[in-house]
Amino acid sequence: MQEILTQAEVAAVLRIPESTLQDLARRGHRSIPRGWKVGRAWRWSAKDVEAFIGSHGERTAS
Repeated sequence: MQEILTQAEVAAVLRIPESTLQDLARRGHRSIPRGWKVGRAWRWSAKDVEAFIGSHGERTAS
């Protein structure tokens, strides 16, 4: 089973406020990893977050 991250955990990894993360997630913005809602809460796959960070590191290094 893969690890699931909370909004607070993802915000800490990305170093952005939770409110910004929630707003971007709600709008489906591409500047954050894709998440999904569970009730009122947002959740993210740890693999998706790692892949997102890795892909952006490669893009900015070029």
